[in-house]
Amino acid sequence: MQKSFKELGIAPPILQALQDMGFEAPTEVQTQAIPPILNGEDLIVMAKTGTGKTAVFGVPILQMTDPEAPGPLALILTPTRELAVQVDNDLRLMAKYLPHKSTAVYGQHNIRVEDEVLKQGVTIVTGTPGRVFDHISHGTLKTKHIRFLVLDEADRMLDMGFMDQVRRIIKTVPKNRTTLVFSATIPPDIQRVCRENMKHPDTIEIESPTMTVDTIQQLYYRVSEREKNETLHRILWLERPESCMIFCNMRVTVDRVQRFLSNHGYDSQALHGDIPQVKRLKTLKASFRCWWPPT
Repeated sequence: MQKSFKELGIAPPILQALQDMGFEAPTEVQTQAIPPILNGEDLIVMAKTGTGKTAVFGVPILQMTDPEAPGPLALILTPTRELAVQVDNDLRLMAKYLPHKSTAVYGQHNIRVEDEVLKQGVTIVTGTPGRVFDHISHGTLKTKHIRFLVLDEADRMLDMGFMDQVRRIIKTVPKNRTTLVFSATIPPDIQRVCRENMKHPDTIEIESPTMTVDTIQQLYYRVSEREKNETLHRILWLERPESCMIFCNMRVTVDRVQRFLSNHGYDSQALHGDIPQVKRLKTLKASFRCWWPPT
């Protein structure tokens, strides 16, 4: 029988925030992982993106840390700026009825602004390894009070060459802490980091017969290169989604598709590495609703 969030031992203020966010019942990974984390255990969680893992570490961190205590009390490392911002936004929503303060730090963001926020005091810091290590080196991020250390999408941090920085960050954090590692796969280098820096961790693996989250329905159309844009246009007209994401394999293609959609009356924005960070974040934070051209 599926448990409710209340049965997982989650405090009422967080329960109310989760309800406001539209969560009706915990996912499998939340059901399995939240109770042991609330019990103070180190955990390795193998689960795909989209399974609700931010709440897995966010809920216990918010519930088990004192917002009035000297901080930061939790440090969350992510492989990308966008994920850091997304995690921080989710934490703020989950902390809606609590006095916790959180912030995100990442490259190409104004470091002086980050310094000021850190000086004012926060409970939770989410950031990319490079920027987090910069703050630690400059003394603007104190790690002596950290009680929770989270490595989110650890395999991606390994692929992007961040593990040396991650190891240096870990050395600055108190050994008496809860360490949580989230990763779709656990290659040997990640196993080594876990073995060297975690206390008898349990491993929770959410298995699935599919390569993507089970709730995603997949289909494909075989079309020629010159037919792609018009086929996309017809699919959008047929499905009429309130919002959607379109992935391309090259930045130049992203721009080309975005121009095509704009020329056909769709409210669309491009997102790739050549676009300034400020504009990318603005695009990510915006609520998209397709504007359908008049018939």
